[in-house]
Amino acid sequence: MNLPLTVASRAARAFQDREDAKTREKYGESRDPGDVPVGGESGSRDVDAADVTVGNLTMTAAAVMAAGRSRPIAWVDVRSAEAWKGGHIKGALHMPMAEVNVRVSELAWDQLVIAVCANGVDSARAVAFFRERGMEDTFALAGGLPAWTASGGEIVS
Repeated sequence: MNLPLTVASRAARAFQDREDAKTREKYGESRDPGDVPVGGESGSRDVDAADVTVGNLTMTAAAVMAAGRSRPIAWVDVRSAEAWKGGHIKGALHMPMAEVNVRVSELAWDQLVIAVCANGVDSARAVAFFRERGMEDTFALAGGLPAWTASGGEIVS
């Protein structure tokens, strides 16, 4: 038996238990402590229209296009694999909502991050999750992919 590994394992488990307790205290019970809680679970809150339309979480397609002229944008598409195959913004990173909590480290923290989905709801949830982790320069594309294409934005298959 490797005693130092056992001690380290116990310390890591104790640390994770403390972090999980903090998360439960803040968001309520959730099946995955690292996931942004959703409605229907005990102690969690729903993401409602007020959360999604808050000006500091979303950017319109026109505002994103204007920002893209002066700085790089890291696109994150949080839709399902089926929706992704139907078309997405060129250069977007495909990160389904179910994977956001484990793949957040793949994002560039020094760039403007724009999350996109089908209607703006899931992307707003992803942005709330990113901001909880200190990524303040993240926004959801208001209206989702349909708003992007309606504003003349291109998509690729």
